[in-house]
Amino acid sequence: VRRCGDQMGVLGRWEMLAWADQRLMLIVWLLASSATAVGVVYDAGSNWEVTSVLFGCATSFLSSILVALMSCMIIVCRAMTVMVDAYGCHIAGIPDLAEAKHDWNVLKAILTKTSATIEPCFVVLVGVAIVMVPSLVADFLALGLNPYAMAPLLQNVILIAGIFRMLFLAAAISEKCSRVPSLVNTLSFGKGTERRQQHIVEHIVHSGVGFYICDVHVTTELVVKFMYKWTMFALGLSTTLFWKT
Repeated sequence: VRRCGDQMGVLGRWEMLAWADQRLMLIVWLLASSATAVGVVYDAGSNWEVTSVLFGCATSFLSSILVALMSCMIIVCRAMTVMVDAYGCHIAGIPDLAEAKHDWNVLKAILTKTSATIEPCFVVLVGVAIVMVPSLVADFLALGLNPYAMAPLLQNVILIAGIFRMLFLAAAISEKCSRVPSLVNTLSFGKGTERRQQHIVEHIVHSGVGFYICDVHVTTELVVKFMYKWTMFALGLSTTLFWKT
């Protein structure tokens, strides 16, 4: 991905955005670790036990792994987003429609290969979010509104927010790709090229380029529906189990 970004001339912009994302993820990790520390202090009280300290260290270690995976996924998604933007800016200066079609096929190959490469880590993070949302709702119902008791839950909230941010960045790749045909359709490549231009537009539309995970086209609409439906399901299930107990 880095080599392709360098060839497309977007390496500098990608590195700038990647550093900004890394600083944000560092803040996320610090907030999650702080929430864990507050929870350990609250549970231990005046009697410090080795098990409480070990539990806090293990939780911080696991959260560090999740944040590291999220950072890698965000960096890669950011690279693909920048590449799509670069194609949109570059196509206006391409005099040859055949070259524009070739460049789009190259971009499609890059996005397809990259999506397939990061698919296992992406699925793991989505699975973590699926498990964490119901447990977060259940813990909230069990602990009530005690601010000290809810401090450990803040770590889960922060991690879930980071995963959803990763999902929205991945969906942004598909959204940007879906706008490329409209951009190409508004450009002018000279007289007598209208038919070839429409061929390029149809080729881009039917190529189905975007971000895919397990052959599922990840879009903003899909992410929003997933967030809403799974949160409602987790809330209903946790509420039912809580009142029965």
